[in-house]
Amino acid sequence: MSVGPDGAGGPDGPDGPDGPDDAALLTAWAEGDKAAGGALIDRYFSPVCRFFANKLPDDVEDLVQRTFLACVEGRDRVRDASSFRSYLFAVAHNVLRRHLRDRGKGLATEGIEDLVLADVTPSPSTIVADRKEQRLLLLALRRLPLAQQVALELYFWERLSAAQIGDALGHPEGTIRTRIRDGRLRLAEHIDTLRNDPMGIPTTASDVDAWAQNIAAMLETWKPPAHEP
Repeated sequence: MSVGPDGAGGPDGPDGPDGPDDAALLTAWAEGDKAAGGALIDRYFSPVCRFFANKLPDDVEDLVQRTFLACVEGRDRVRDASSFRSYLFAVAHNVLRRHLRDRGKGLATEGIEDLVLADVTPSPSTIVADRKEQRLLLLALRRLPLAQQVALELYFWERLSAAQIGDALGHPEGTIRTRIRDGRLRLAEHIDTLRNDPMGIPTTASDVDAWAQNIAAMLETWKPPAHEP
């Protein structure tokens, strides 16, 4: 069985204890089975919410809807049904970039990769962390350039490999490996700054990994907050 952090991915065969896998559902969806499309959306609703939760927390609901709408409209362009997960995050990433570009009133597309979301969207993440270091990590992620934040959150939260992230973002695997390596070091520096404890022990990249793994475990059952009327 091939299962992601929240069960996404399903069994390798066409049928299993978690139901049909992504490839089977996508094939059925492309052939007009709306129920299969609904099942695939249900399976990935929480991961897509997570993708936006620590980036644009005030707009999560709208961005999730846009992502799945774009996914429906472009499903026939998915040549390899087994790559649906990478395809979905590619769509979410494009929705994110388009939204930021539109809000930026002329912000160049290439400039979005260097955008620091903490500077333009100060709202806190909708992910509620129990421990101080986890809260600091979420804040520090938003202080990274967007390119590093996206790569690290896919790496930490969704446990995608550098190659899978590269497929989703349209970059070589080596570029993603560099973003992950440099981002982990920057995270440690930002956490120390946010902690504001000059006598404390400096945060290391290993600390960052351990805290991120704890959050990833928590997010396996995480659901977005209920929408207030």
